[in-house]
Amino acid sequence: MKWEYHVVHLNVDDSPNKNDDVSNPKAASEKLKGSLSPDFLKDQFPEQFQENKDSEHPAIQLSKFLNKKGKESWELAETIKIGQLLFLIMKRQVE
Repeated sequence: MKWEYHVVHLNVDDSPNKNDDVSNPKAASEKLKGSLSPDFLKDQFPEQFQENKDSEHPAIQLSKFLNKKGKESWELAETIKIGQLLFLIMKRQVE
C-alpha cells in the first residue's frame, strides 16, 4: 500500500494578552510605532482590516475544510504542535 501526504499548518496563539490584532489597524499602527496611521493601513489593505462580524467560528471553518478534504479522499492522520504552529497531517492512498 502506498500513501501520499498533505501537511497543513495553522497558526495558534494561545497567549493570554492576544486581542485579535490581526484585523485591528490601530494595533498594527502601534506595532509599527506610528510610522503608518490606522486610517492609511485600513485604506491600503482593506482585505486585511475589514470589519467582518459575520465570519464563521473557527470550528465551523475547520469542519468545512476537513469535509472538503474528505471528499478528495484525504484522511486526517495526525496533528502535531510545534511552538505556535499546529500541523494537520493528512494522507490518502495512492492508486
